[in-house]
Amino acid sequence: MGTEGPGGASWDDVYLGDGTDTEPLDRQLLAVALALPPGRVLDLGCGAGGNLIGLARRGWTATGVDLSARAIRSARISAHNTQVTARFIHTDMLTWRPESLYDLVLSSYSLPPRGHARDALLSIACRALAPGGTLIVGEWDSEGAIGGEPDHFATLAELTAALADLEIVRAEFFDAYPRIGRREDVRTGAWRAVKVVARRP
Repeated sequence: MGTEGPGGASWDDVYLGDGTDTEPLDRQLLAVALALPPGRVLDLGCGAGGNLIGLARRGWTATGVDLSARAIRSARISAHNTQVTARFIHTDMLTWRPESLYDLVLSSYSLPPRGHARDALLSIACRALAPGGTLIVGEWDSEGAIGGEPDHFATLAELTAALADLEIVRAEFFDAYPRIGRREDVRTGAWRAVKVVARRP
């Protein structure tokens, strides 16, 4: 996976690494997950761990993977501070292989740019799903995002095509605010995002 974050910066330059950049659980993206019974959850590109910590507090057994050492450090600090048990792994998602199957797999605004790396990550996400498991992929919409490089974002059509081996439960647009470290990007306002929820039969 590439090492570049927003604007071409290193992902380690995006995160502070002290726990203050861990965001709250994204209820808008994870509405379906919040209605599921707790099980095993994997977050590919977990960042500073907000989604996993929120799910772990609800009884999920949580594992997160991210390329940024600072993001993982923040996630571990925040988990410790909130007395939550979660496993956070600093590694390249494209070379790491899941050790087990998961009832829920997440990818939250963390897809590589279009191409082989993106295809490989989505394949890893699909293979990590247990029978009956749910996959949630959220990404900025390349046709409606206000800034950034279109190839770093996604469309509903390409995501549903890439997940064709799964049962598509929901595919939709929604508006969200770009946030890193609890800071909304007020310069651009809301961006259009896409979300696909799929299930392994």
